[in-house]
Amino acid sequence: MAHTAALDFSPEDCLEVAGVSVPLDPNVITPAIHEAMLDGAFEAEESAQIPRIVRPGDRVLEIGAGIGFISTLLSREERVEAVIAVEANPLLMGYMARLHEKNGVSKVRRLNAVLGNGLETSATFYLRQDFWMGSLMPRPNPYYATVEVPTLGLDRLLAEERVSLVVCDVEGAETFLFHGADLSGVDRIFVELHDHVTGLSGVGRIFSTLAQMGFIYDPRHSTGSVVLFQKVGSEDIVRPYGA
Repeated sequence: MAHTAALDFSPEDCLEVAGVSVPLDPNVITPAIHEAMLDGAFEAEESAQIPRIVRPGDRVLEIGAGIGFISTLLSREERVEAVIAVEANPLLMGYMARLHEKNGVSKVRRLNAVLGNGLETSATFYLRQDFWMGSLMPRPNPYYATVEVPTLGLDRLLAEERVSLVVCDVEGAETFLFHGADLSGVDRIFVELHDHVTGLSGVGRIFSTLAQMGFIYDPRHSTGSVVLFQKVGSEDIVRPYGA
């Protein structure tokens, strides 16, 4: 059943989503996003898998951190040592800090940047009404404004932060983000695919890119467009689903 909302919230209003207290700022929580939260669909697949994919001592790089929802869940995992939450949209950084404070989040470092290994010092980010549609690409969805965002070297960040797990939701940029990257210290990449932006050819590119780097699709912790890739070592064993 559809939910309706006037979205005339007070600054103190919050909504509990998967145990996370989400401030109902109408400038960020638009009707479509509010609807998804009420229906239990907001980041539902990612939320369900996080406790199953983290390992002791994990240092997690979240690319496309949005409002800070997933980084909050990651920070609550005792096995996670640190989280680096990177978001390109500068308009979300204040809200993310507020959500983290509201939920008593620790061990999370927030960065406003676009990650890559090119020589450019900034990248154009396309702003859209619903924050989850913002991206580095002008199509296929209409945008209302653009903003220049500083770039940061992906390889450098991975090495300096000793990242073991990457969590990525970047609205189509996943098709080129990892091309040529040094992922030698990373053993898992948990990524949302966006075929509505990239087409199936884009899905094929990320599978091909990561396969060449030794990452294998893990069906045990993948659901629909939310996919776990991991490196397989000598410790790999056959195990039943759900184990």
